[in-house]
Amino acid sequence: MRKNVGLMIVFLTVIILMAGCQKKGSEDLSQTTFALGTVININLFDEGSQELMTEIIEKISIIEKAMSRKLKDSEISQINRQAGISPVKVSEETFFIIDKAIQFAKLSNGKFDPTLGPVIELWGIGTEAAKVPDSKELSKVLSKVDFRKIQLDKKEQTVFLELEGMALDLGGIAKGFVADAVIELLRENKINNAMLNLGGNVFAYGEKDNGEPWKIAIQNSFNQRNSYFAYVEIVDKSVVTSGSYERYFEENGLAYHHIFDAVTGFPVQTEVVSVTVIAASSTDADALSTILFALPIAEGIALVEKLEGIECIYVTEDNKIYLSSGAKEFFVLTDSSYVVNSD
Repeated sequence: MRKNVGLMIVFLTVIILMAGCQKKGSEDLSQTTFALGTVININLFDEGSQELMTEIIEKISIIEKAMSRKLKDSEISQINRQAGISPVKVSEETFFIIDKAIQFAKLSNGKFDPTLGPVIELWGIGTEAAKVPDSKELSKVLSKVDFRKIQLDKKEQTVFLELEGMALDLGGIAKGFVADAVIELLRENKINNAMLNLGGNVFAYGEKDNGEPWKIAIQNSFNQRNSYFAYVEIVDKSVVTSGSYERYFEENGLAYHHIFDAVTGFPVQTEVVSVTVIAASSTDADALSTILFALPIAEGIALVEKLEGIECIYVTEDNKIYLSSGAKEFFVLTDSSYVVNSD
């Protein structure tokens, strides 16, 4: 029987958040909201106004109402209901992110697949209904998973899923898109520094007022959840982690996490505990963190080395750390029980 359901939302810790940020005579502005299944913390350090904060919250709400599979009237839900029936006209933002998801699916040879909706729904991880599905049920929904059967019509701005029963799920990329959309609003309003945390998807915008980079700590996993083993020093970058301890449940003594293999329909089997991706685009970092988790370490790092402006940090079950070449410049280890692989 299922004994435990784990829903671990925030597993990146922002440290030294306030130091050196506040301007003389100004007040920091912070707000917390909930969207896309996660807690979102917004911190403005550069004379942000309540009007701007309200605009940010409204922007997040608009994106959620368009892209959340769990909202019955969202554009994604409309696409899913019309699977195998007819194309659905969508907003420019929804069309963009689905197109982007397909690009990442192609890049990863299907390791990232936005049509995993039926598999995700069947497992129910993150809900009280989480369970290991029957093999026949799983085989049936797996036949509906294929990103190549998404038809996009750029001229009409429509999306069509070819097979009845197909379903999009943008959980592996939507939070990153939200972060990028918020950062764009900050740039338009000439805000110089801010910190966003979307359930562990962190964006350190600008630099601190004293000119120093932000320090973003990378959380230990499972029972070490209240501590961190390292941090990265970054400016104008997003830090996104995918890990087997983010969302999982236990059944008959076995743990099942939420990152699925599109071929087997089961959680990805790997020695990797987490992958952290650092990039200027949070959308890219979000999708790539899922892709890299599903790839062998050497293959994942090789992919990152081909991508401009992308770095990664792998952590394995035996506390070994594997870094892409550029990550070595801003990665700082703080826990001696972890070892950076030198091969």
